[in-house]
Amino acid sequence: MSFLDASISVTVGVLCLIAAVLLRTVGRRTAPRLTVLLILAGVVGIVGTPVGGWLRTAVGWADTAVNTVIGRYTGAAAVGLIGLVAFLVIAFDLVNRAITNRTLACAAVLPVAGVAIPGTAGAVVMGVVGAIAGAFGAIGGFLF
Repeated sequence: MSFLDASISVTVGVLCLIAAVLLRTVGRRTAPRLTVLLILAGVVGIVGTPVGGWLRTAVGWADTAVNTVIGRYTGAAAVGLIGLVAFLVIAFDLVNRAITNRTLACAAVLPVAGVAIPGTAGAVVMGVVGAIAGAFGAIGGFLF
């Protein structure tokens, strides 16, 4: 990723996160579903940069630590399970219109932990997350 692409990605990600914080605090929680989507897009925008490399390294370290304690395949399943649970919490809360701080935390964790979900489920989850980020990225690219 070139410096220009990375800087645009970070800018759009940070703007999405700022908009989410403003909607949640100053906006008196007027658009909770949009807030979740903005957090997803913001974290995905940051994950694709060197900061995201640090986050992926931290997840890899946690995966290695879990692997040494409970076994290689169980450790990978544990990190993938975190991503899958985060996705299910977000989906359940979006459908039931019950957006809480738990939902927002899962939205922040999903782009980083979702990569560890194995198989078709992981491909579907990351496809959905990528589509959301792509939509916000297209809007951000249009603005810049």
